[in-house]
Amino acid sequence: MKVTERTTLLLSIVALVVSTATLLIVVGILPRPHDDAEEPTDHKALAGTTWLLQSLGPTGNLHPALTTTEVTLQFSDDGRVNGQAGCNSYFGQYSSDVDGSLTITGLGSTKMFCHEPGVMQQEQDFLNALAAAERYEVKNGRLHISGGGTEMVLSYV
Repeated sequence: MKVTERTTLLLSIVALVVSTATLLIVVGILPRPHDDAEEPTDHKALAGTTWLLQSLGPTGNLHPALTTTEVTLQFSDDGRVNGQAGCNSYFGQYSSDVDGSLTITGLGSTKMFCHEPGVMQQEQDFLNALAAAERYEVKNGRLHISGGGTEMVLSYV
């Protein structure tokens, strides 16, 4: 076999393998390659992400977040956390590890009052849940945070 024939044969085999793998991914037999920019999964990937509250409540009894306000959570590269709690802005520090542990400390917030029903209660529940955070897990594009008998679910923005 000449060099060009071997090269052509090798390229044909590579193309066949790539095509087969692509087909297996499309039909769901093989998992899709993970894109860390799309869905953070470890403590380093939390940095630079923003999440939107979907539900919150006692463990096993979550309630949907109010649709009249946005509650956000953002992790920065330097260990800071901040966002909108519904009515007020908040800030603090966080640390996390690859084992799923999460600690949020030094929480503070602005002190505005919102008259809209339920907003202030949801805000207080959210900030209390952040302060009690012990664990996190990212699964199916959602961030689950739990600790102190409460949990919350946030979606990636």
